[in-house]
Amino acid sequence: SVSIEELDKAGFFPADEREMGDAFEPDEGHDALGITITRRSVSFRDVKEMDDSPPGFVEQTKMLFEREWRNLGRDVAALGARFGLTIFLSVLIGIIFLDVGSTDSSKNSNLQSHFGALIMVLLMSMFGTAQPALLAFPSERPVFLREYSTNHYSVSAYFMSRLSMEAFVTGLQVMISNLLTYFMINFQIGFGAYFGTIYTLAMGSTALAVLLGASLENPAMAQEMLPILFVPQMLFAGFFVVPELIPVWLRWARYLCTLTYALRILMVGEFEDCDPSNPAANDNCNNLLDTVDAEPDDTWWNWLVLIALFLFFRLMALFVLQRKATKFY
Repeated sequence: SVSIEELDKAGFFPADEREMGDAFEPDEGHDALGITITRRSVSFRDVKEMDDSPPGFVEQTKMLFEREWRNLGRDVAALGARFGLTIFLSVLIGIIFLDVGSTDSSKNSNLQSHFGALIMVLLMSMFGTAQPALLAFPSERPVFLREYSTNHYSVSAYFMSRLSMEAFVTGLQVMISNLLTYFMINFQIGFGAYFGTIYTLAMGSTALAVLLGASLENPAMAQEMLPILFVPQMLFAGFFVVPELIPVWLRWARYLCTLTYALRILMVGEFEDCDPSNPAANDNCNNLLDTVDAEPDDTWWNWLVLIALFLFFRLMALFVLQRKATKFY
C-alpha cells in the first residue's frame, strides 16, 4: 500500500490556492454548502448579506392562499361530497316546494308552505357552510402551530387566507343552491337580494363556526359542539315560537343570531304587500311579517347588524387564534 505522504509528494492531491474564507463564499442563489436559498436575499455579488426578515403580510397571505387552493384541488372527494350534497338537497327542497312561491297566499296552507320553503333554504345554507369551517381549524391546528412557531407567517396572514378561500367556496356553494331553489320554488323577491342575503347569512354562520373552531383543540370535540351553532338560532329566529312567547329575560339572545336578521330581510322582500289585488292574501302576508317582527322600515338596520355580526365573530376568532397560537396541545 502507498502512504498518504507519498501520494501527496507525487502530486496526487492538487493544491487549493484559495484562502480558507474563500472556500465558504456563497454563490448567487446558493449558500456555502451549495444548497438553494429559498429565503429572500440580495445579490451576493453586490452585498454579501442575507435579508432574514420574513415576507410581508400581503406576500404571506398570497402564498398561504395558493397553498389553500392546491389543497382544495387535492381533496376532490370532500369537495365533491360537499357540492354534491348541496345540489341533492337543493333539488329535493325544490321538488317538495315546487312553485309554492306563486300560490294563493289567501289560503293559510299555501302561505305556510311558502314560509316553510324560505326557512328550509336558510337552514340549508347555514348547515352546509358552517360545518366545514368549524372542523377546519381544529384539524389544521398542529400544522399551524408548527409553522407559526418557526415564524413562517403571522396569525393574521393565515387567518386572511382562510377567510378568502372560505368566501370563494361559500359563494360558489350558495350560488349553486340559490339557482336551483329560487327558480324551482318561484320566490317573488329579486334574485340579487335573495342571493346577497343568503350569502351574508352563510358567511356570518361560518364566522361563528370559525370562532368556535378556533377555541377548540380537538376535531371530535368540534363535531360534538356543532348543534350549539344552529339550535339556538332556530329557536330564537321566530318561526318555531313567536318572540312574544319567549321569556323576557331570554329574548335578548335573538339579537346575537344572524338567522334572525337574514330571515327578516327575506321576509320583507318576499311577503311585503304580496298581492295588493287580493286583500285576504295581503293581510295574511302582513300578519306573517308581524309574527317574526319583520318591519320593512328596519331592513337597512337588519343588513347593518347582519354584517356587523359577521365582522364581530371574525375578529373574535382572530383574537382567540392569536391567544392560542403560542399554546401547544
